[in-house]
Amino acid sequence: MTPVSPAFERRVAPGRALAGEAASIALACRAMARRFAWGGRLLVFGDGGASADAQHVAVEFVHPVIVGKRALPALSLSHDAARLTAVAATSGFEEVYAEQVRLLAAEHDMALGFSWDGGCADVLRGLEAAHALGLLTVALVGGEGGEGGDGGAVGRSPAVHHVLGVRSGDPCVVREIHMTVYHLLWELVHVFLDQPEEAR
Repeated sequence: MTPVSPAFERRVAPGRALAGEAASIALACRAMARRFAWGGRLLVFGDGGASADAQHVAVEFVHPVIVGKRALPALSLSHDAARLTAVAATSGFEEVYAEQVRLLAAEHDMALGFSWDGGCADVLRGLEAAHALGLLTVALVGGEGGEGGDGGAVGRSPAVHHVLGVRSGDPCVVREIHMTVYHLLWELVHVFLDQPEEAR
């Protein structure tokens, strides 16, 4: 084994395990396609590097890179530093997404939250607020405490309709596979939207 082998080895099992999540990912995409077909929007949020992922997701839905795919309404709740710090200063950091969800969410909307270890209290509170308003909720999480984890508090929350987990406790690996997952979400949502009987 070369000195660089471990960097590759720790990505092998989580990457292969993603194939085992195919049914869960497809179910989440079908549910999202229905919401989009009903006029819903996607609200996305996450902390740190995942806030950049949230922006990436929103842009991909709003401005598809594949010609012929329809633009779909999506909004990152992580990108506005002024709004985030204003809420944090008055209501506490745990409310930075929940407060925005309560203000911005409308009927048929969806909330997608990122938490690499499932331990982000503000992401959990945002998903709980979304659930309370009747939104579809989806969480991308990682394995708490290493492989085989349950996605932490976010993954265990009854407020999350679809938990899409990565079997790793390595934040770099989790985020890398999350990127693959949200590209699948985008692609398969369009597959279902192209089959109107599936998106009813």
